[in-house]
Amino acid sequence: MVHLEEVEDQDLKQQQPGPYEGDDDEGDYTDTDSSLSDDDTLPSSLAPSESTMDRIYALKDMIPPATRRKITTGVTNTWDALCSGTLFCGRSAYVITTGGLLVLVPYMMAMVEEQQYVEMEREQKARELGSEIMSPGAQAGAPQGARASL
Repeated sequence: MVHLEEVEDQDLKQQQPGPYEGDDDEGDYTDTDSSLSDDDTLPSSLAPSESTMDRIYALKDMIPPATRRKITTGVTNTWDALCSGTLFCGRSAYVITTGGLLVLVPYMMAMVEEQQYVEMEREQKARELGSEIMSPGAQAGAPQGARASL
């Protein structure tokens, strides 16, 4: 026949440490239906002793070193390519705009001046045609010393 004997666990009888040792008051009761506010914080004994940056820094241990090295190399190469591309574009823009200013500004000035000369020649021809219309035979048939009378 089987004989059963009850064995008591000594660790079970010991009082377990908790956040509120010795506080069995009803004053610690909070309404669970109410919304949480900023005042409902953990006691200082339960507050985490590490900062958020410490926790983020600890996450690096989750990624193997070879993978971390690949990620770091990829990010570094991408950053270097972007910096080099930006530098090249900036220098190219400087060369193009400077060259354009050195070549195009004098060219535009010469074009404006040429346009003014063409306009002056047109005005001169218009004056000559206007004076011929006003006195059609005065200049063609008049002697050198004679003047047209009014």
